[in-house]
Amino acid sequence: MAISTDLRRRAVEAYERGDGSIPAVAARFAVGEASLGRWLRRKRDTGSVERAPRAGGNPRRVTPDGEALLRAWLDDDPSVAQHVLADRLAEAGQARVSQQTVGQTLARMALTLKKSPSEPSSGSGPTS
Repeated sequence: MAISTDLRRRAVEAYERGDGSIPAVAARFAVGEASLGRWLRRKRDTGSVERAPRAGGNPRRVTPDGEALLRAWLDDDPSVAQHVLADRLAEAGQARVSQQTVGQTLARMALTLKKSPSEPSSGSGPTS
């Protein structure tokens, strides 16, 4: 749960005024001692108790150029399998990716694969 900047600021100011020790101030504001310690360190280091911006995570393995290739290949043949698309990306000079990465990329792009028609069912279904 994210704690508001206002609460962070009030707790840090109370500690800095000398209203009590870290455990006492943390208990008064119903926050964890470790959290108050982090806010104090952040205030000392940056001058603010604002939350840090979220880290960006790992960059996408399929580049915008790779997405354009996927779109073109699926326009030509919408029934091509994901593992084949992954192989084609590698052959086209893109990073080697897994079938799952191709599936996630297609989902993000709102593209779906057309399933090839399967054999008609044998007519013998479950017996129980």
